Amino acid sequence: MRLILLVSALSFATLPACDGGDPPASPDATPLPDATPPCVPADPPAADCTDPCFDGDGPRLVLALDIAELGIPAPPAGSMPVRVGLFYAVAPQESTDWTRAEAAQNMAQIVAWTDPILAQCQMHVEVETAQVVAIPARLLDHQGNEEGSFGGHPPPGTPNPDLFDYDQNERLTADSLELFTYGKLHTSKNAIAAFTVQNIVYYSNQQLSAAGGLSYPPNIYHHVDDYPYRNSVLLVPAYGACGDLPGLPSPGALPQEIGHMLLNTGGHIDTPGNLMNNGSDLTTEQCDIMRANLTDLFGGAEVPDPGPPPVGP
Repeated sequence: MRLILLVSALSFATLPACDGGDPPASPDATPLPDATPPCVPADPPAADCTDPCFDGDGPRLVLALDIAELGIPAPPAGSMPVRVGLFYAVAPQESTDWTRAEAAQNMAQIVAWTDPILAQCQMHVEVETAQVVAIPARLLDHQGNEEGSFGGHPPPGTPNPDLFDYDQNERLTADSLELFTYGKLHTSKNAIAAFTVQNIVYYSNQQLSAAGGLSYPPNIYHHVDDYPYRNSVLLVPAYGACGDLPGLPSPGALPQEIGHMLLNTGGHIDTPGNLMNNGSDLTTEQCDIMRANLTDLFGGAEVPDPGPPPVGP
């Protein structure tokens, strides 16, 4: 028994030490098949562009344009820049029916419609980012605010509408937070990220309402956890086939949403022809407010909560 144990010990002593490495592969080894085959999108796609291959995805960059490609003219001397990121959203299906030049042309046209209106206040659009972004159908059909929200439109006769809106402390929806988080990865905190979407589910004075655009002014969306994502607006152009570049929003869409942001209000007025009544005019008083807020709310490094509006007499 003692001799057997000695031989066994000597045998083990000659074994090579284990270095933790993998054993060499056999030259005849066959790779294991991928357990998850690639997802094949539906062809033709669904009418609403939903597809299991994309429905769980977040925003994805399709095309980044150099700002020079937009060909935006130099602003007048002394004009204040309103920093904007432009994000043209498309369905995630592949499409060859649009070009880089068309994307640049659409974005340049939006700026060309907006600048003459802002020029009344000695301001202009300064584009920080210009991208085409693929987003799933669930974000294209966008939940703009929560069911039953006032959405910046308090009941008629409310004594101080802006204070009423502030006290609602509305929050960004899950859709908006997901989309706007992408925007803040590509724009500075206090720039305004403008996204196109196909449809906005929107409640105004607690009633479902159509919306050609939607803004998130800090007077309404001032919760600290929604900053800086709230510095964003939505535009609704006409969409075609899945994956195609949408058309242009209405000429007044971005100017009015910027107006809401810089006036820091969700409200509209009754003055015919005014920007905040689907026109294009701005008063001297409106310009003074917009220029002050451009500095105070959108000019600093951090503006988490501007505080409630003053209570009138």
